[in-house]
Amino acid sequence: MISKNIKDLRVKFGYTQTFIAEYLNLTPAAVNQYENDARTIPTSVLEKLAILYDVDEYDLFEENPEKRQLISSFAFRAGELSAKDMQSVSKFKKVILNYLNMSSALANG
Repeated sequence: MISKNIKDLRVKFGYTQTFIAEYLNLTPAAVNQYENDARTIPTSVLEKLAILYDVDEYDLFEENPEKRQLISSFAFRAGELSAKDMQSVSKFKKVILNYLNMSSALANG
């Protein structure tokens, strides 16, 4: 299911396997294998993809087609951003997510 979800999100965002490979510092062949369930996807890769697509990591495991559609419906096309630009955006998103998680944890005791 993860393979289908990451492929669906990639297509929805308008990214190529080559773009994703550059973003992840992998080969396009590795991305192809992940999308075709021919290779286990490391947790570190799932984390980076979740940040790129602005979804929670557990959303990548979603099996319900209606929920999968909802998750991908919030996709946006990055246009002219390069893989390096998206790496920077993703790092920034991760900092913000960590900040929000820490703020929430501190507020809840």
